Amino acid sequence: MTRTHPRGLRLNAYVLAGDPAWIGQSLGSYYDLVDRIVVSYDRSHRSWSGHPLSVQESLRRIAAADPEHKVVLLPGDHVAGERSLMATETAQRQAALDAASDGADWVLQLDTDEVLPEPGTLLAQLAVADETGAGAIDFPLRNLYAMTGDGRFLEQCGRFWTTQAAYPGPVAVRAGTALTVARQAGGVPHHRVDVSPRNSDPAHPRSTPVHAVIPAEQAILHLSWVRTEEQMREKRDVSGYSKNRDWDHDLARWRWRTRHPWLTAAAAPLSRKWWDRYRPVRVDRLAGARP
Repeated sequence: MTRTHPRGLRLNAYVLAGDPAWIGQSLGSYYDLVDRIVVSYDRSHRSWSGHPLSVQESLRRIAAADPEHKVVLLPGDHVAGERSLMATETAQRQAALDAASDGADWVLQLDTDEVLPEPGTLLAQLAVADETGAGAIDFPLRNLYAMTGDGRFLEQCGRFWTTQAAYPGPVAVRAGTALTVARQAGGVPHHRVDVSPRNSDPAHPRSTPVHAVIPAEQAILHLSWVRTEEQMREKRDVSGYSKNRDWDHDLARWRWRTRHPWLTAAAAPLSRKWWDRYRPVRVDRLAGARP
């Protein structure tokens, strides 16, 4: 049965399966909002660059998080071959988005390491975006970098430990949208939500428009590097962009920061790189959760 939200919005979602670390928590955080969840994966269980992926474990966790049988499996061929990795990712996302668009007004496109703390907040902003004619919604993410021994998380922050948002791509687009790069939707008006009246993402100009403000606690939790040692090694091996970074160096720093969160935070004002500053925080939504 189609779930109609206030203002008559019908929502579906799609995900790319292959990273099981937080996939159950991610789906569970918005499960009640959507009618269908299209799950896209490579039929040979490989990444865009051709490395083995944990697709089977991802599908097992997805099934455990799907009590109402909303999931629709969409296997395909998603190894790059002669194409670029980015073109392959974009094509996989487009195929999943096209399938999820059937019977929907909007499609959620959260990655499987992104957890939505307050579904009602996103739903309210979707309603505003729909009313104002936007084609995509940019919703703030908090980048969580690691879990410390006492249950805190290291969160990416400003120079003096201020909250900053991140926007890897729209978290929802209108059904039928044509993606440009990855989950980006170019050529359509965006409804942009932030945790501050002025843009708080250092990757964007300070003059970037902000249409709505929400408390930081309601921003999406991005858990890309919150993993076990084994999961981090797998991330290093299967990452489509592994050649763009020194993973051995990055993993050594990740281990040290995990063990020394307060020294890591003390170094934030000294770092010249805005993406390399962290503060320890407690996150109620993830209390007791483990990858």
